[in-house]
Amino acid sequence: MEFFNRKKELEDLKKLLLFEPNLIYFIYGPINSGKTTLINEVIKNLDEEYVAFYIDLRAHFISKYDEFVRVLFDVSSYDSRNIKKYFKDLLIDMPHSLGGIPIPKTLLNEILDENKSEDVFNYILNVFENLKNNGKKPILIIDELQVIEDLKINGYLIYKLFNFFISLTKQRHLSHVVVLTSDSLFINKVYNEAMLQDRCKYYLVDDFDYKTTREFLIKNNFGSEEIETVWNYFGGKPIKLIDVIQEKLLGNDVEEYCKSSLIFRARQIKDELYKLKREDENLFKNVLGLFERYKHVDSFIYEELTDDVIWAVKKNILFVNIKTGELKPQGKLELLAINEVLKDFVVSELR
Repeated sequence: MEFFNRKKELEDLKKLLLFEPNLIYFIYGPINSGKTTLINEVIKNLDEEYVAFYIDLRAHFISKYDEFVRVLFDVSSYDSRNIKKYFKDLLIDMPHSLGGIPIPKTLLNEILDENKSEDVFNYILNVFENLKNNGKKPILIIDELQVIEDLKINGYLIYKLFNFFISLTKQRHLSHVVVLTSDSLFINKVYNEAMLQDRCKYYLVDDFDYKTTREFLIKNNFGSEEIETVWNYFGGKPIKLIDVIQEKLLGNDVEEYCKSSLIFRARQIKDELYKLKREDENLFKNVLGLFERYKHVDSFIYEELTDDVIWAVKKNILFVNIKTGELKPQGKLELLAINEVLKDFVVSELR
């Protein structure tokens, strides 16, 4: 996704990284709002003394602890028996960013054979301490952490990770920790986690506003009428703006693409509702009641996360902003699709 006009968010994050590591930063927002694009732009603009370790959990199927550990590390064939020399050689030509923590292959195999999570964390601490002692500033970035939310190793792994993050930041001040997620239910759980109180900051990366959307589309040769059409269907959802720009470049009609996108999204939501009706009639009716509220408003403040809210959020139809208590569709397209779906279900329910 093209990076465009996230100047404030970019500057805010760069300023935070100037401070001594002290807090865990959670970057959250609706799906496809540009969180990963933003953090990649932050990495590109870091000064030379920073070393960013970007771990993307979305790119991997993780069902076991050892699979998670392998994702954390960037394996080399260097012999682990001379680990001090390994660190020394590593620092000579340290890249600006890496897709994992560097580790000798033999050492990683030893850690996995012994199946001790403490060894994993101790090794990462050693790497970060070596970096810091040599004038480097490590940043650990984990994208879509909720992927391992239910993974267990002597209890839930996520809590071991949280303790480790606290050690890296609040206690040792060794490394910044940045976590990205589009799962607002996961963020809600984190927000209410006692062990993380006063140890985290939360940053919302939302869809573009109208002004930014208009500027982006003008830059890509959209006329006023096309811009209004796109805004009315997609709002400022970055991924949809990229899609519609590509459609125009291919010579396709902008309005037709918008209409077909709405038909497709409404069909997806309708299919989910039919499935829910077969499985749980009461929850189905509650979800319809929840959706009815969006006939009159674009968002509202929820009182509690009821089962119907949780279902709609898990299906990526609605989004929860935990800082404001706002419950809104994942995007303008979802809002339109909800109202289209309601027309069909109201008719069918009356028969």
